[in-house]
Amino acid sequence: MESAESPSQPEVSMNSGNAEEAVRPELTSEEKEAKENEWREELIKTEEEVNTLKQVLASKQKRVTDLRRLVMKANTALKTAGEKTSAAFSTVGKKLEDVKNSEFVKSFEEKVGHAYDSVKAKVGGNKPAAAATEVPPTESGEGAGAESTQ
Repeated sequence: MESAESPSQPEVSMNSGNAEEAVRPELTSEEKEAKENEWREELIKTEEEVNTLKQVLASKQKRVTDLRRLVMKANTALKTAGEKTSAAFSTVGKKLEDVKNSEFVKSFEEKVGHAYDSVKAKVGGNKPAAAATEVPPTESGEGAGAESTQ
């Protein structure tokens, strides 16, 4: 390996090697063959890692596709549920409006109103409001409070 000071030759790690190392005249044929075998083993190992990564990537891509499909189904289900709920509330509102405007309810309101007026008249609903005629109580206890206890 050369030092990092030499700009023409980049530093090479022990595992990566280059073709020039195998053809150096100072290497014996056994050393060259050993280097080639080392590279072949590293090549096989790297190819296996690449294949493993491809399988993992394919698995992840399939999972992404499945998750997208599930999200779309969930969104569609929520949208449908929201539309059905909205339609149900609208229908209930219309039905309540129909009931409110029905002859039965109007007749019932009229009868209750007449009964209220009748009870009010019998109890003395024609008197002015009690709050307007009351006299505030004095320190001796006279006034509105004294009248109500009698």
